[in-house]
Amino acid sequence: MTTPAASLRGGAVGALTVTLAVAAHGSAGGGYPSGSALMFLLVVGVGVGALATMPAPGMVRLLGGLMIGQFAAHLALSAGSQQEMTHSHSVLPSASMLVFHLAASTVAAVLVCTAERLYGPITSIVRAVLDPPLPLPDASAGGHVGAVGFMLSPQHRFTTSISRRGPPDSQR
Repeated sequence: MTTPAASLRGGAVGALTVTLAVAAHGSAGGGYPSGSALMFLLVVGVGVGALATMPAPGMVRLLGGLMIGQFAAHLALSAGSQQEMTHSHSVLPSASMLVFHLAASTVAAVLVCTAERLYGPITSIVRAVLDPPLPLPDASAGGHVGAVGFMLSPQHRFTTSISRRGPPDSQR
């Protein structure tokens, strides 16, 4: 069973793999996907995202998985593009494309690890704000007597919060 953090990590890794692969491939002159290349790329994104849901991959394993995902995305983009296949495009990426794919993997790993570290504190703050407050303990219950039992009760309900400064109340 996966935790919510692992599911979010898998979705983020899959989406980042697809997005950054398209950006890196297009920036290096490889073109943008259409048709079957896009479908191959989506399959790669889902596969890499599913592998990233495994418990606590760590930065090194996550970076390795993202690099493998970038290479698989490059293969999907190359194999699915009719233009690249007819011009005998090499399956291996060029030097500039390799640099762009490696940079994309590093950026994605840093983003995912940062988001995963911030997940706990952010969700605890959101839970503290959105959850209903806990009920106060019942003072009539036997057992432990709290400090509430020793407080003096004022004569009027809001005596301590009413200011004594200013003109007297005209409605009395």
